[in-house]
Amino acid sequence: MLLLNQWLERFPFFHDPALWNSYTPHFTNSGDLHPFWNDYKNLYLQSLSEAEKVNIQFFDKHFFEEDATRSLSAKANQSALFIMLYRGYPLFHQPFQLLQCLLDIDEQMATWRFRHVNMVHRMIGNRIGTGGSTGKAYLQGALNKHYIFQEIAGMTSFLMERSKIPQLPHELSSSIGFKL
Repeated sequence: MLLLNQWLERFPFFHDPALWNSYTPHFTNSGDLHPFWNDYKNLYLQSLSEAEKVNIQFFDKHFFEEDATRSLSAKANQSALFIMLYRGYPLFHQPFQLLQCLLDIDEQMATWRFRHVNMVHRMIGNRIGTGGSTGKAYLQGALNKHYIFQEIAGMTSFLMERSKIPQLPHELSSSIGFKL
């Protein structure tokens, strides 16, 4: 996870002001957020139903607050979301595929754990497992908590209609698009 975090943190798109010269913010910035993230946050909030409005708190925690209990930093989460949002640009095809492959690995491991739980239940029922564990109950608990890339999987909670995401400035879109 450390290497994934470092790789995502190296995405340079928000640290080069020249890439954002022609970006026109849609919302007044009420803090020190990058204009893109301020716009995205407001558009995301508008896309939520009344029952989902509480998600905006998770949005702030996920993308703007550092938390030592998470595997990815706020900056890495921003890069991952940016890749998912603009995956249609040529420069993001491979990074998006990598993120999808990591989720596939997690899913395959969960499938293996699920099958292992079922096999253990068929073999020993509710008896004590190897090493004195609670057997099936222990494995069932492990199944639900041992996802490696759950932060990436949870990123889809913060996506919205592609037609509503902010248009990238020309300088940036030309640097991540095909060169003609």
